[in-house]
Amino acid sequence: MFKREAIEIIKKAITEEGILASAQQRDNYARVWARDSMMTGYAGILIHDEEILAGLEKSVLTLAKHQAENGQIPSNVVNDKASYGTHVGRTDATTWWVVTTCEYLKITRNQELKKGLKENIYKALSCLKSWEYNQRGLVYSPLGGNWADEYVTSGYTLYDNVLRYWALKNAAEMYDDRTLKTLAENTKNLIQENFYKTKNSSDSAKYHETAYAKVAAKPYFCASLNANGYDVRFDLAGNALALLLGFDLDVNAFSEFLNEVKNEFRHWMLPAFYPVIFPGDDDWRLLENNYSYSFKNEPYHFHNGGSWPIFLGWLCLGLKHKGVKDIPQMILKQYEELMAEKGEHFREYYSTDQLLPLGTEQLCFSASGYLLMTY
Repeated sequence: MFKREAIEIIKKAITEEGILASAQQRDNYARVWARDSMMTGYAGILIHDEEILAGLEKSVLTLAKHQAENGQIPSNVVNDKASYGTHVGRTDATTWWVVTTCEYLKITRNQELKKGLKENIYKALSCLKSWEYNQRGLVYSPLGGNWADEYVTSGYTLYDNVLRYWALKNAAEMYDDRTLKTLAENTKNLIQENFYKTKNSSDSAKYHETAYAKVAAKPYFCASLNANGYDVRFDLAGNALALLLGFDLDVNAFSEFLNEVKNEFRHWMLPAFYPVIFPGDDDWRLLENNYSYSFKNEPYHFHNGGSWPIFLGWLCLGLKHKGVKDIPQMILKQYEELMAEKGEHFREYYSTDQLLPLGTEQLCFSASGYLLMTY
C-alpha cells in the first residue's frame, strides 16, 4: 500500500556522500549515519533497487574513508567531517557497516571493490575484538553505546553481540576465512549459552556463573549481561536479529509472549524495550540525565517503550525466517492502518500508550522498516 512512497522517501535522501537519515535533509538527520544508511541499504538489497544500491555504495565508501585509526567506523559523516559519538562511541556503527558492506559485495560481485575494502573490513573486526576488553569473546558496549543511545542497557548487550556475530559470519564468507568462521561460530555459541536460559540449558561454563544461576528462564533472549548481573528486559531489536540469524529458541513460547505484550498494549505496535520504565523505578535515574538535546524517554515514548517501525520490520523478517507468518501480517496491517488513520507516514516512532506518530518525519529508518515488513 505504501511501498512506492517508502522507496521514494529513501531516494530523496540519497546524496553524493550517501544515504542520509531523512528525506527532509535537515538538522542532525542530514548526515550519513552508519546504522541508518546501512539498514536502509539492506532494504535496498532486498528489493533490488539499483538507485538505492548506488546510494548504499556511496555510504559504504564515505564511512570507510573516515574510518578511525583503530578501525572504528564513524557514527556519522557530514560535510567530510566524521563523528564517532558524543557522550560515548557507537558500537553498532562498526558492526552494521561490516554486515551490510559484505551483503552488498555479495550481490555486486565487484572484485576490485571487494579487494579494496578488505583492509577496512578487517580493521573494523580488529576494533570489535579490542572491545571485548577481557578477551573472552563478547563485545562490551558502554551506556548509550548503540542505537538506543539515551536508554539504560549497557555491558555485554544482546543486540551488539548478535550484530558482531553477523559481521564475523559475513566477512568469513566473503573472504573465505576459516579463522573468522570459527570465531563466528564460537561467538554464536557464547550468545546462545549466555543470553537464552531455559529449564534444559546446558551446564557449560557461563560468562558470569553467579548471575546466570540467579536469572529466571525467559521466552526470549535477555537484553544484556553486566558485572552486576543480567538485564532481563525484552530487547525487540536484539531478539529480531537473533531470529533472523538462526539462533535457537522456542518459537511457540516466543510467539505467545509477543501476543501477551500485544494484549497488554492492545495493539501490534510492540515496544522496542519492555517493560516500560517509570519514575521511581530503579532504572529511572539512568534515564533522566541521558540525553543530548531534550528528554524524550517519558514512559511509552522513544526508547522507553516507544514502538519503532524499523525494528518491527526486522522482527517480521526474523519471525518469517522461523516460519511464523501470522504475527508479521498483523504488525504490517496495524502499521498501515495507523499511517492511513493518522495521515502521517514513516515517522520515527509511535508512543505505545496513545499511538501518536512522533519524532522525525520521512525517516529512512521507518521507510526501510516498512519495506522489511513487506518483503
